[in-house]
Amino acid sequence: MRKIVLNFFLVLLTLLSVQEAYSQARKVTGKVVSAGDGFSLPGASVLIKGTTDGVSTDLDGNYSITVKDGNATLVFAFIGYKDSEVKLQGRAKVDVSLAEESSTMAEIQITTGYEKVNKRTFTGAVSRIEAKDLRLEGVPDVSRGIEGKAAGVTVQNVTGSFGAAPKITVRGSSSIFGDTKPLWVIDGVVQEDIVNVSFADLASGNAETLLSSAVAGLNGSDVLSIEILKDASATSIYGARAMNGVVVITTKSGKRESPLTVSYNLENTIREVPNYGQYDIMNSQQTMGVLTELERKGRLTFPDVAEGRYGGVYNLYTQHVRQGNGTGYEDDKNAFLQQYEMANTDWFKVLFRPAVMQNHSLSFSGGGKNSSYFASIGYLNDPGWSVADNVKRITMNLKSTFFVNDKVTVALSSMASVRDQRAPGSYNSKSDVVGGQVTRDFDINPFSYALNTSRALRAYDNDGNLEYYRQNWAPFNVVNELENNYMDYDVKDIKFQVDLEYKILKNLTFNSSGSVRYVDSNRNHNVLEGSNVVGAYRADGSKITKDQNPYLYVDPDNPGAKKEVVLENGGILSKYSNTLLSYNFRNSFSYKERFGATGIHEVEAFAGQELRHVDRNNDNFSGYGLQYDKGFVAFTDARLIEKLITQGQYYYGKGLEKERTMGFFAKGTYTYDGRYTVSATGRYDASNQQGQGGTSWLPTYTVSAKWNIMQEKFMQEQTTFSDLSIRGAYGLTATAGPASNSSAVFLNSITGERYNPSDRESGLSISELKNSDLTWEKQFETNIGIDFGMFNNRLYISADVYKRDAFDLVDLVKTSGIGGQENKWGNNADMTTKGFEASITTRNIVAPGFKWTSSINLSYYDQKIKKLAYDAQAHQLISGVGGNVVGYPRNGLFSYEFLGLDNDGLPHFNQAPGITDEIGGANFQDRTNVTGYLKYSGALEPNKSLGFTNTFTVQNWTLDFMIMASGGNVVRLNPSFSSQYNDTQVFTKDMNDRWLIPGDEFKTNIPTILDASKLMEDSGRMDRAYNTYNFSDVRVADGSFVRVKNITLTYEFPELFKKTIGVSAFSMKASVVNPFLLYSDKKLNGQDPEFYRSGGVAMPVTRQYTLTLNLSI
Repeated sequence: MRKIVLNFFLVLLTLLSVQEAYSQARKVTGKVVSAGDGFSLPGASVLIKGTTDGVSTDLDGNYSITVKDGNATLVFAFIGYKDSEVKLQGRAKVDVSLAEESSTMAEIQITTGYEKVNKRTFTGAVSRIEAKDLRLEGVPDVSRGIEGKAAGVTVQNVTGSFGAAPKITVRGSSSIFGDTKPLWVIDGVVQEDIVNVSFADLASGNAETLLSSAVAGLNGSDVLSIEILKDASATSIYGARAMNGVVVITTKSGKRESPLTVSYNLENTIREVPNYGQYDIMNSQQTMGVLTELERKGRLTFPDVAEGRYGGVYNLYTQHVRQGNGTGYEDDKNAFLQQYEMANTDWFKVLFRPAVMQNHSLSFSGGGKNSSYFASIGYLNDPGWSVADNVKRITMNLKSTFFVNDKVTVALSSMASVRDQRAPGSYNSKSDVVGGQVTRDFDINPFSYALNTSRALRAYDNDGNLEYYRQNWAPFNVVNELENNYMDYDVKDIKFQVDLEYKILKNLTFNSSGSVRYVDSNRNHNVLEGSNVVGAYRADGSKITKDQNPYLYVDPDNPGAKKEVVLENGGILSKYSNTLLSYNFRNSFSYKERFGATGIHEVEAFAGQELRHVDRNNDNFSGYGLQYDKGFVAFTDARLIEKLITQGQYYYGKGLEKERTMGFFAKGTYTYDGRYTVSATGRYDASNQQGQGGTSWLPTYTVSAKWNIMQEKFMQEQTTFSDLSIRGAYGLTATAGPASNSSAVFLNSITGERYNPSDRESGLSISELKNSDLTWEKQFETNIGIDFGMFNNRLYISADVYKRDAFDLVDLVKTSGIGGQENKWGNNADMTTKGFEASITTRNIVAPGFKWTSSINLSYYDQKIKKLAYDAQAHQLISGVGGNVVGYPRNGLFSYEFLGLDNDGLPHFNQAPGITDEIGGANFQDRTNVTGYLKYSGALEPNKSLGFTNTFTVQNWTLDFMIMASGGNVVRLNPSFSSQYNDTQVFTKDMNDRWLIPGDEFKTNIPTILDASKLMEDSGRMDRAYNTYNFSDVRVADGSFVRVKNITLTYEFPELFKKTIGVSAFSMKASVVNPFLLYSDKKLNGQDPEFYRSGGVAMPVTRQYTLTLNLSI
């Protein structure tokens, strides 16, 4: 009996061993194909779930894998397709079809900032940009990634400096004098601007522009998606703040019941140093040829170069002679100048560097049964493209969501950023409406300096020491100046937000949101004793210098006394502080119900109220005589303060701006059978920025509809269309205008006529009288759109046509004077904009191992001012920012009509009626029928734009590139011609074609170099003549351009390799931004068609190269 039992167990053990051996050797085979077209997918990964064991499919999509467990689960994955998990259940052959990662309409949710709406029932015009499409590698400001990605959205990179916003318009401008930038919203809360920088001032290069970007403190790696709301239906929920469009940013969050995921992103970026081959600039030999002519015409005399405001190589020779090293004779001078003739200094190499900018981002996300979380920290370290700038930024983001029970969900979030930034010392630009010039004192912008300074000058002498020439009546060397004249920015930004969701009933939900944000921004302009600025305050070396130098002190009680130095010790510290405190509270109810036998009726209702509170404080102080090298002890001469006061300047000041708004909103949507949707939205807003009484409140509304044709029975049998819908909307939107004096404004004032400070008295003056009738700027908008997909969405097009009728736009109106004001702000102007936009996406090729997709975003609009009382000055219309005239688009550019040169080489122009002086008779302050003699050159803002993106995927490699095109605008060429040339400045190669002898006026349009006698005879008239030339029609170029915006090559490591090393995502990218400018007007001669070379803190967007690492565990 025991033997039988023993034999039984031996047989059983043998069978189990065979079974175990069999299970270890089980092979599973099959094929992986695309569900859309049946093509095989070579290189797809096949993994045994829960292990690192796996294989890849061959060229025909076939695979063979050995499994130990007949009930194991296989995971199939391929780039661009959704993962698929299949349980074997003992099968030896498993074929799998993978679906592409393209969302259906029913899956897409549009985030408006107030609610999430299914695209199937969304009736507005919106552009959605996913994070993977938004990111522009090596560009830390999210706003610049929008360019070319959304139809109807125009982005002008008027400056590339970090912290400065690009010019962004949605469907053109909607205000004439007011702000036209869109409203930025992050996670449902409006991102208020730290400072109110006007749309026109974005290109000014002034110091405040580095605070103009609303999203400079946002880490791009934290962004999940961006929705740009464009028409009245989409923006109506924002009421009287959304006339210029809304950019809604949704940041990443954790997922409930998901494991911890750790992600790391690293960008290493190098920016290309500019070179003179890109610009139409004379070299040092050519420059010396021009200087020789200036000397021959009596322009570079000893007093001019030795004691005047500017002195370059000729000033260096006077120093050489004064030091006893030169004779002063012609041969000695020529020998000395010859070394500078051959200098050919590359100022770009002196002032710029290919430093490596690093951007790190680390995030953690996950969630449990009752919570989810997301946390990130980012660090940007930019040593600076130039020797004068650098940026360090730290960002933090924390989100926690608690699912308290089935009814209550609470989300807590906080965002913070700290920025330390250095920029070259800068003063605000000034407009001379008499002479027609825009100037900036002590401008040391490295890019402008390299393009405005003679290449015959040197940064270092033959011994390697800094070489100083003369500027602002004092010694100057740009390397020294950038070390002794700089601005430090310190920006701290923190926001806390609480969101509550309470499901009162199955279909009724209450939402409450509250946020508080505080921003503290400080800018210190440090001007040390070794700077040229301080040198100018101390320049009194000769009578010529003293007579010319405005920075010296004159006793107001003795105007005939000698000028004196009143900044004998120390430098200058100017402090500027801006703080922002904002609160936003919103409560809303939402109701969703489907009823009928098959849920054929669908109703959605949404209503609530919102309260907004914004305080902006600013103060400034300038301290003179601060001794930086002696423990910051102040050594101030009271006469310096007296000098500032007598010139109408203030060395301290403070400002306060308070905004309070309240709004009530409601929205209702009804959908029948998934086919027909109608929607209506209304909002009622009030603001303390508007008038009093009824004018402070404004109702806005929108009605819209959508026909989902795909749900019709007659579309069920066809196979061509995969999506087809038509939508339309009409509504009233609004925005606050540029004026807000709803009550009399009182300012502390000093009587300016009394020169002696002891005789001054403090008083109150009325800046503007009460304007209680002032109200919102408004706009009626009509939009008709169509969305359709064909061939299983291989081709998808969304197109819109629209018309905007803006009215009650703020205008400066001339009154009868009865009310006490000659000119008064009023809601008087009208403007109309008509446009078309389309987004086209195509999946051109989807084949085994290869995929090619494209997207095209294009737009066009036509705009005209219909009504305007304000008469612009000639100077406003001809300047680089343009002006406004009835019958033309906003910010149109006008020019003086150039008639040609005379036989003396002087330019002639078509002047105003009654002015006989065709040379220097321009009156830049003229307002009387200026368009009767000025010539319209074109709009300054482009009205045509195109973004063309292509993506090629081969196995694990992906190549992306985008081509940008813009047009319909003109550009004012940089002012290169002057009656007051000196030997420090550079000349464009156009000067080679300048008028030299009689008869040249028939060959060229470049004016002559004036001789000293002609200039002395009438310098003011000649100044106006050459400034008029700079503002003439021959100094205008077409602003259209075509450029390759970026090229990116990405390698995604195979799934098997990632599983082996224990990571869930691993990719590397190599990208280049702005690699090629394919087309621009030849007249630009290297001038960037987007960039305004305004100096100050403005720097262009340059070519840059980035290596990126993405890793997730």
